[in-house]
Amino acid sequence: MCTYSITLNDMLIEKARPAFADENALQQWLQEQVSIALEKFIENTESEQHVMVKESLTKAFNELHTGQAKRNARQLFS
Repeated sequence: MCTYSITLNDMLIEKARPAFADENALQQWLQEQVSIALEKFIENTESEQHVMVKESLTKAFNELHTGQAKRNARQLFS
């Protein structure tokens, strides 16, 4: 596990604190929220990369198929 130090607005924490049984419950909930946010971020990033790779491959194969490729095969993906 990695440990990061983050800063949160005191007023927000004070407003949220009564909803939790104790400080440990609040800390656990915050940890879960950060983990969920990171998972969503990674999913979106991977999805964007997948789209970019798919578009590049489609363009390269279309160029090859139509004989319009101006570069050799090794240079298509550089």
